[in-house]
Amino acid sequence: MFRSRANEKDRVGDAGVNREVSVPLVKTQDGKEYDPKQKSTSANSVISAVDAETEEAVQAQESKRRKRRIMKIAVYFMFGIIALGVFSIWLFHKDTVDSLRFGSDFIITVKLRSMEVKNLNGDIVLYGEMGQYLDATPYDNCFENHTEKEVDNCVHWRNVASLSVTKQENSSLSCYTIQWDSYAPGIKAEDCFYLQRYNWYGYLTNTSALWPISDVYIKDVNYYTEYPEEQPENLVPIWFGQQGISIFIDSGFPFSLSWNVTDERQFCIASKLEAKVAGEPVPQLRYSICQSETLKEVVKTTQQHRQEVDTDFPFKQKHKHLLLNKPIHSLTARENMKELLEQIQKKQLQCSLMELFDNWEEEFGNFTFDARIVDEVMNLFSAAASIQCYPILPVSTFFSYKSQYFTEGVSKGYFVRDRQNLVTRMIRWRGQEGAALDVTNPQAEQWYLQHLQRIVEQYKIKALKLLHLSVPSDSKYYDDTMTHLDYTRIFYRDLANRFNVSLVLELATGFIPLPVYTPVRMKFYGEPGSSCLNTSIPFSLMLGLSGFHLLIADADRMADPSTTEEMFIRWLQVAIFFPVLEIPSIPVLRKESMQNALNETLQFRNTELLPYMSTLWEKQPDLPIIRPMWWMAQDDPVAQTISDQFMVGDDLLVAPFLCERTTQRDVYFPAGSWARNDTNGTQVIIGPATRTVKTDNVSAIPYFWKKVSEHNEAK
Repeated sequence: MFRSRANEKDRVGDAGVNREVSVPLVKTQDGKEYDPKQKSTSANSVISAVDAETEEAVQAQESKRRKRRIMKIAVYFMFGIIALGVFSIWLFHKDTVDSLRFGSDFIITVKLRSMEVKNLNGDIVLYGEMGQYLDATPYDNCFENHTEKEVDNCVHWRNVASLSVTKQENSSLSCYTIQWDSYAPGIKAEDCFYLQRYNWYGYLTNTSALWPISDVYIKDVNYYTEYPEEQPENLVPIWFGQQGISIFIDSGFPFSLSWNVTDERQFCIASKLEAKVAGEPVPQLRYSICQSETLKEVVKTTQQHRQEVDTDFPFKQKHKHLLLNKPIHSLTARENMKELLEQIQKKQLQCSLMELFDNWEEEFGNFTFDARIVDEVMNLFSAAASIQCYPILPVSTFFSYKSQYFTEGVSKGYFVRDRQNLVTRMIRWRGQEGAALDVTNPQAEQWYLQHLQRIVEQYKIKALKLLHLSVPSDSKYYDDTMTHLDYTRIFYRDLANRFNVSLVLELATGFIPLPVYTPVRMKFYGEPGSSCLNTSIPFSLMLGLSGFHLLIADADRMADPSTTEEMFIRWLQVAIFFPVLEIPSIPVLRKESMQNALNETLQFRNTELLPYMSTLWEKQPDLPIIRPMWWMAQDDPVAQTISDQFMVGDDLLVAPFLCERTTQRDVYFPAGSWARNDTNGTQVIIGPATRTVKTDNVSAIPYFWKKVSEHNEAK
């Protein structure tokens, strides 16, 4: 047995000596001797050779694996570079705008073309789908060539249309103006808003309820009546939502609207303008949205915003209309002059202003009184001036083709023209044919105002009534950006800037930032003997919320021969609570009993109402005097639906009998204490509550003061 080197070393190690040990020679069977140490060395050499070959093979394998790893890394790196390049290309060409954000309450998501308006709690109170007719198109920021900068608040759907959102500079109001511009022919701008289950208020059609708008289905109805028909009513394109939202359209843009076209309660606004030439932006539709926390607050916010944006009325503080302490008397026809003159001479008439009949000229556009009546007119003016009653002169921009200035106006290009640039398609108005003044032409404006100024100064005219004129929607103006919907506004601006007189509108169209006396439609509907003034209050409320505060109950409608004594009394019981009272010249007032009823009503107005309303107008000139029931109870669901009552200021509740042969009605009282003064003493009602009011006296007027003791102290 041979000991291994390990055992030998162990043994030697046990002795504690580290030295080499000699090994004796060994004989083989053939008698030869060999040294075991040499054999061991040879074996080791063989082992070392094998180890070397093994190590070389291992190194070769490791080298291959290393090369494979390097190849994999190289491939991964190459794919990484390719992916990075693709991502860079995608990032470079990616749409640069995802949303337009104005604070946290107004967001337009570009890719979805949706709009969200939120309240302070983060709840969405208005949701809209923008650009209904716009196909999926790449988009980016709009680009201003003159500044060589992108516009952050504007999105350009390339070569198709752009949408911009602006906020009045330095304004704290949450109001935003939205404008669509078209870059391609045939593009139509239309935005639709989901109304949810909120109550909305605003004008739709003559036959649609507007207080509140509910369960109304209107599809593709033109908002404004177009040529050749005349605008029949006051039309202000504004709508208020119960959730504290207002939507109003710039009156210089013709549009149509639809309501509840689906079960989702959508309100859609569509432009009636279409771009004809590609390339340059063509404004198609502009409207604004204001948002506040309550319905009452959004009315105030909207009014402030309108005052800020109406920069074309720099003379706003120049005109201040007053509440008239005496009524206006309306002469509906030439035949009324003699009767009115007799009343003045007998001192039977209270009068502040006297409205002349519309056809005081022989031909519209003559700027002179008809020679057949001029003496009678002068006598009436002189007698009226003795009691400090001054004339209201109705004026229009219509020129009859028989008028003395028609030929001059045509030759100088002062009239609105048709598509062929000719004044050949004449407008028919009040039974005559002629042309309309181009109010956007500065020379035409000065020419017209000079003629009008001559007659204003000659007859000491204290007020002008602007007669409404419907101009064809496709007419051509000196200013290419003019539309027929802004005609009344510009006419008003020109007169207010030139004359320091009171102004009366026949019909309101769009927005006017100055006080103006505005008649409200007061028309009876129904069968004879049971007809009602059932639309007069909603129209009055909407005009007041739209910025027309000095309302007049329209007396012209009372001139109808079918007007009975009771109808006149019902009308009068509403009219006396309006800021301005107008008395018509009608046959029923010739009776002594009716004159007594009128005088009694005027006495009540002078002693009770005028002091209160004058204080309101002095302290709150930017708020409506005639207010809806929800003005004092915004969260009251019943008050939001009341359309046959109204408030005068915050303290006076009026619930008139609106129908003939009516002796009782239900009256809703919001929260608070309400007192009625009548012959039976003072009746106090605690709201919210509904009470039935009865009367046997046709002249009785249901009105109630809130906290009557405080009201009397205030007076």
